Amino acid sequence: MAGKVISIEIGNVLTKVCEMDYRSSNAKVYNSFTFETPKGTIEDGYVKEADEFIDVLHAKLASNQIKTKKVVFTVSSSKIATREVFLPLVSRDKIMSMVRANASDYFPMDISNYYLTYTVLEKAVSAEEKKLKLLLIAAPLDMIEAYFDLARTMSLTIVTIDYAGNSIFQVLKEMKTQGTSISIHVGETNTYVTILENGILNLQRVVSYGANSAVETLLSIDKYRYDETMDEQKAYELFMSQQLINTVIPDDDNSREQEILTEDEKIRNEVTESLRFLLGNIVRVIDYYMSKTPGARIDMIFLSGIGAEFRGMRELFSFEIGSAVKSVTALPGASYNPTGGADSCAVMLPAVGATKGSMNLMPEVFKTKKVKNDSMLGPIVVCLAGIVGAVAMWFYGSFTYDQRLNEVSELEAKKKQLETIDLVIQQKDRSQKTFDEFMTMYKTTRNPNQKLVDFLDEMEHKMPTSFEAFKMHVTEDGVSFEIHCASKTDAAEIIQQFRTFNTIDIISLSDVEEKAKETTAPETIGYVIDPDTGETVPLYGNTETTSAEVETETDENGSAVEPSTADRILELRITCIYKDVNTIFGDTEAATSTAAAAQ
Repeated sequence: MAGKVISIEIGNVLTKVCEMDYRSSNAKVYNSFTFETPKGTIEDGYVKEADEFIDVLHAKLASNQIKTKKVVFTVSSSKIATREVFLPLVSRDKIMSMVRANASDYFPMDISNYYLTYTVLEKAVSAEEKKLKLLLIAAPLDMIEAYFDLARTMSLTIVTIDYAGNSIFQVLKEMKTQGTSISIHVGETNTYVTILENGILNLQRVVSYGANSAVETLLSIDKYRYDETMDEQKAYELFMSQQLINTVIPDDDNSREQEILTEDEKIRNEVTESLRFLLGNIVRVIDYYMSKTPGARIDMIFLSGIGAEFRGMRELFSFEIGSAVKSVTALPGASYNPTGGADSCAVMLPAVGATKGSMNLMPEVFKTKKVKNDSMLGPIVVCLAGIVGAVAMWFYGSFTYDQRLNEVSELEAKKKQLETIDLVIQQKDRSQKTFDEFMTMYKTTRNPNQKLVDFLDEMEHKMPTSFEAFKMHVTEDGVSFEIHCASKTDAAEIIQQFRTFNTIDIISLSDVEEKAKETTAPETIGYVIDPDTGETVPLYGNTETTSAEVETETDENGSAVEPSTADRILELRITCIYKDVNTIFGDTEAATSTAAAAQ
């Protein structure tokens, strides 16, 4: 047993700290508080500039009379990869070797710079099979090392480092829920969707959206953008004290006209709209689970994280998901009396869960770097350096104070001027996304048959006078028809002309046949009176004699003689493929296949 520990989750905006018992079935939380994380301290789980953070944390620990020197960290980062995998049922000492042997299959990346660890989720033993279900973690080594460096600088000893997704799961499984339960933990920049079946983890996914989507939108609105007293922490407090979120995402088609909305209604609509992508991704994860688990039924949905404390968030999630959502108001296995707001059960859930059953992201190479609490060399050196620096600054400060103060003021003014660049970039990204969506929609509506009119116009101008087309068949890819012409010379000219067309890219020729020319009966166009006999005589148009009236020529032996070439025609079938088909199919070979299919 490690006794008391300080459990810390460093967030992009808020750092959550609680002093509690470690690995206790009924742990007691002795102290808890949150504070604004100094800007630049954390970046997607990586500890960067930690000097200011260390000063603030030391002051907070002192003001809360916390003297514990053992620390537990829980880390949230998109750089940490997770997988749920199945292995044959083997002894525990063989599991890690099997994981490393198949690591490249589980994580398609260079894992030499990652630390691999696992936790057993379930042992499935039946007559048909025996297997283990594991949750695997691959965490960057340099990220873990940064937390060891932070603890060393603060003269703290790291007990364990956990992954935030596992910390959440450790609390959820102690709720001992039956059936299918879903936990939605809305953090600042990430949201963890965890699905359990009778307390066993079936699926966990990380959505790259969080409560900051709403906070950043609020801070970009004119009412708050130019308010110098408004920052991210105050925006979080505003969301927790006022309802700035509607219970349903606004629909532009059904909403009232924009000009008759009040300023507060417009703000709520814009803030709620910013949560559309977060909700859409959550619903997509749930739909994926339901589709791969036939007969599954959602029995309970829990909402936690800083987003759960936003007024109206739970009602919005209930409406959009289509199922009742319950906020986490108590932590099983922990005696905890939160003060409310950012210091609540829903917010502190990962920090408390990290002390229950950590993934233990503790590479051996870093364990030797733990700080020994009985070493006073570091504090003495720091103290002496501080005294020397204070004396030097006292002499130097009297000459340079005013100059530095002016420089700071100028830099602050420039910073305020450049803050609008972020808004421009966000607007550009939204515009680009909208443009891409419209271009995708436009491409799906394109139809090569739009070239038909141009093709017919070209055919009218380029075909010889003996060209006759019959039985034209038009498809979205091109045109096919039968052609009659007087001679092979004309047929060759027709084909040559088609190859000069600007509207087609491929032509194919088939079924060339020479036939006797069919004629039609003369057409009666009127009647006249014979002046000699006085009888009515029909008047015919200038047409050829019908085939029934053509006498068959015979030779001296009485055999039939073939009609002259003037009485024969060439019949051929041609298929033309529009040039646009090459764009649709991607290459000439695919377009040729389309031409063959059209014949």
